[in-house]
Amino acid sequence: MTLAPRARLAIAVICLGSLVAPLDTTVNTAFPVITGAFGLALRDIQWVVIPFVLAQTSLALVFGHLGDRIGHRRVFAAGMAACVLGHLAVALAPDFPLLVAGRVLQGMAVGMAVSCAPALVTLLVPPADKARMLAVYAAVNSLGMALGPWVGGLLLQALGWPGVFLFRAPIALLALLMLPAVPAVSVRREGPGAGGFDWLGALGLIAVLATLALALTELTRPGAAWWSGTGLLALGLTGALAWVRHESRAAHPVMRIAPFRSARFSGIQAASVIVNLACFANLLLLPYVLTRQAGMAIAQAGLALSVYPAGSVLGNALAGRLARRLGAPGLMAWGLVVAVAGLGLSAVVLGLVAGASGPAILPLAAGMLVSGLGLGLFQVGYMDQTTTLLPVHERGVAGSLVSVTRLLGILLGATGIGWLQGLTGQAAASFGVLAVALAVFTVSFLLAGRPRPGSG
Repeated sequence: MTLAPRARLAIAVICLGSLVAPLDTTVNTAFPVITGAFGLALRDIQWVVIPFVLAQTSLALVFGHLGDRIGHRRVFAAGMAACVLGHLAVALAPDFPLLVAGRVLQGMAVGMAVSCAPALVTLLVPPADKARMLAVYAAVNSLGMALGPWVGGLLLQALGWPGVFLFRAPIALLALLMLPAVPAVSVRREGPGAGGFDWLGALGLIAVLATLALALTELTRPGAAWWSGTGLLALGLTGALAWVRHESRAAHPVMRIAPFRSARFSGIQAASVIVNLACFANLLLLPYVLTRQAGMAIAQAGLALSVYPAGSVLGNALAGRLARRLGAPGLMAWGLVVAVAGLGLSAVVLGLVAGASGPAILPLAAGMLVSGLGLGLFQVGYMDQTTTLLPVHERGVAGSLVSVTRLLGILLGATGIGWLQGLTGQAAASFGVLAVALAVFTVSFLLAGRPRPGSG
């Protein structure tokens, strides 16, 4: 079905504004520069990732729920305005503690912006075109991720590390100015379920995620007392149980717990977290491999890193063509299998050149490309399935889950992969462990999704 010109323009504006999130891959290219500029150890770079991801993750569901209540376009507009201020704040930070504080503000702003973007995109088109539009939206985001490392390298050479934050403020401002082109298409619930906002659930979700993130960080920090991490973990898990109990009883919960009682729904969400966790190794470990082992200049390393998200662009485009043939479950299954193959290939390439002057760039690029291809296939199937399994009046929450599960994977990857790398001491071993772990999960996921005898 051909979209009307106004719908095309509206989707273009939404996609433009949403680029503030995937273009954060420019920061990955800047990791070595930031650690050098502030005299940080490699492990400390997690504090550039964790505050941003945690703020974005903890607030995305809250803002998605708010969008379902007051209108998705209104929340998206507020997010664009906040992004202008947030990106300027980080770029102007004079020291590392203020940079970290600015990343919190930036994460809140981006979480607000992207929480309602998938809802707006899917509500602008007929249901039959939902998967195709989600593929377009995912492809634009993957393209932003692909351009990010390359653009980051250019910005680092021209402006230093502040440039990777500064350039996104004009993008957010342009999307804000073009927002009148986006019609108000939010679906609001009528009757007894309408109105009200679960402030206790919203604040509780933020507190629980923050506590669990701090627990993971403390548990993986060298020299940390065992009781500090385990104490925070126990507190976070206790808080999570209390939050689930509250949401089960709340009249207007931030997120209904009922869908998660379905093994199918919960398994899909877990798969999104795990595949994003494993594939994050491409952006966390390879900047150091390329600049330190391969001796590449920062701009060259940024261009090489772009191969990974470029694979996601190809995967998204391919998923858009195969969506009706394979269906969402088929796209997710093939995506997981291909991602395993990509991580395994990278592990082999890095292992073969252990102790040599540096990795072979073309085979390593092939591993990145295949990993990205798998992630791209999975993303479209996952988004289509999640937005289908939740009712249309919860489209904001459904779209937010897409962002939240991806970010939880990145958050766990920032702490877990850093810990794994410290344990193994070799990128090849780290990639190998991640490939095997993802393969084991994939087998379990595929077996759980098989129809049982007599079920049909």
